[in-house]
Amino acid sequence: MPFPLTHLYWGPDYDGHRAEEALSKCRFQSAVRVEQLKDIEKRLAEILSHGNIVARYKGKVEFGARALGNRSILANPSYASSVREINEMIKCRDFWMPFAPSVLTERSSDYFLKPKPMKAPYMMITFDSCPEKRNKMIAAIHPHDYTGRPQEVDEQSNPDYYKLLKHFEDMTGEGIILNTSFNLHGEPIVCTPEDALRVFDVSGLRYLALGDFLLSKC
Repeated sequence: MPFPLTHLYWGPDYDGHRAEEALSKCRFQSAVRVEQLKDIEKRLAEILSHGNIVARYKGKVEFGARALGNRSILANPSYASSVREINEMIKCRDFWMPFAPSVLTERSSDYFLKPKPMKAPYMMITFDSCPEKRNKMIAAIHPHDYTGRPQEVDEQSNPDYYKLLKHFEDMTGEGIILNTSFNLHGEPIVCTPEDALRVFDVSGLRYLALGDFLLSKC
């Protein structure tokens, strides 16, 4: 009897030692501050709540075409300006390609209209958005028809990413963030710590969470 998938985090993982080694060898083009934090998810939620954009690299690589939080660029979806900043300064891609959100599973119905009960954990199904919530996720839905392609996140499938979303909800009242793949346009999603550090260095990203290390461009 076939069993349903519970997650798509099937790729390689790199422990803290590998990240620390990559950091020690990296020579950045500009000054970078590095901190090791006990609760990096809470700090990331705080950075996002203030409208900043961060890259998150943690745990196993996602399988497939969608970034599901472990190799992702994240933003506060209520800031429409995030779309232009990500496209022009970070991803270097066309403006018309819409972004998608990660949302707490238990809050999904607050943001999206489902014709029938169904799970949507892989950012593959599109729904109409709830009109009263569109301004809270305007950067993470289609700019013309206001549809969204959510990743519903539960604690079992990705406890650390779920924790980040819960912290963001505590700070803003909203259980949803913009999530796009951590890469430059035309390149594959980053895999190794070295990949993450290179994209951080050459792009307009200001913040990178590499495991429990927070990197900030000065």
